[in-house]
Amino acid sequence: MEKRLSITFGLLIGAMWAGQILIGNLGGTTVFGHLRDMHPRVYALGGWCAAGAVVLAGLAGLVAAYWTGRIPVALRVGVWSGLLSGGIVFVTLMSVVILFHGAMMGDPSNIHEFARTAHRVPAETELSSFLYRDALGSALNHLWIGPLLGLTVGGIGSIFGKWQHDAEFARRH
Repeated sequence: MEKRLSITFGLLIGAMWAGQILIGNLGGTTVFGHLRDMHPRVYALGGWCAAGAVVLAGLAGLVAAYWTGRIPVALRVGVWSGLLSGGIVFVTLMSVVILFHGAMMGDPSNIHEFARTAHRVPAETELSSFLYRDALGSALNHLWIGPLLGLTVGGIGSIFGKWQHDAEFARRH
């Protein structure tokens, strides 16, 4: 059960992060038909996807503790689902930057982000390097962010799951 929960929640959390990555990185490009410019509220979906990933991390702990009655099992589910989702983020983000690099080079928000940090408009090679470095840094960070979310937010969820498990047990006996 522990392995199945870890995989299920890891895939769900990874899908939420992937949605955030796709909307955030490709929403203003030709890949999605400049969707962000045509429908500015679409950009908010990225934030909702990220919030959904955090909520799912809490649910992973809650469900695991409720089903097993053990907080340590729930914490392991949180960590393993976080590792899996972190791997999904890594592959998704690096794939998006590699496969859609040309489209991302023309995205005004990427140019603006570089200009904001460097205080000037980037040359083409600088922007290209910036996109790869930014993606790699974010992708690598998710390899520890995922397990940390699973441990902390999943840990909070596990307390409620264990509490509900114990209440159910007390009612039956």
